[in-house]
Amino acid sequence: MRRSLDQILRLIAFGLGALATLFAAAELANTVTPPAPSAGDNPLQAELARCRSTTPEDLDTDTACRAAWAEHRRRFLGLSSENLEKE
Repeated sequence: MRRSLDQILRLIAFGLGALATLFAAAELANTVTPPAPSAGDNPLQAELARCRSTTPEDLDTDTACRAAWAEHRRRFLGLSSENLEKE
C-alpha cells in the first residue's frame, strides 16, 4: 500500500513539473520583442551605425563620428545644449 502511494505522489510531482515546464515554454513563445528602430528613421542612428564599423584609429580623426556620439550622449543623458556650453 505504501509503495503505490509513493508511486502516485511521484507521478503527480512529475506531472506538475511537466505542466510548469509547458506553461513556461508557452510564455516564452508568446513574448514579443519590439522591432529595433531602423537606421533609416533617424539620421543620427544611421551615422552611429556607420561609426560603429570604423576602426579606433579612424575614429580619432573622424569629426562627424565624434559629433554624432556627443549628440547621442547628450540625448541619452537628457542634457540641453546650455548644459554642454557650461562645461
